[in-house]
Amino acid sequence: MAKDRALKKVNKLLGRVEKHIEQTRDALEDLEIEFEVLKAALKRLKTADDSDEIVLEELDLENASNISSMRKF
Repeated sequence: MAKDRALKKVNKLLGRVEKHIEQTRDALEDLEIEFEVLKAALKRLKTADDSDEIVLEELDLENASNISSMRKF
């Protein structure tokens, strides 16, 4: 009896840990995408002329922060 109960608890814990690992993996992938977007934006800013007319839409930083809310399939 005690062994069955312990196995049930361990399996439940295993499932929870696996779920957290998957969520962490998805979050890391999202962060990697956002990091690449930021690197590209920084590169564009560095190579841009010294004019004050850098268009925010060109950088699209506000939409880049919404990547993490996208559902993965």
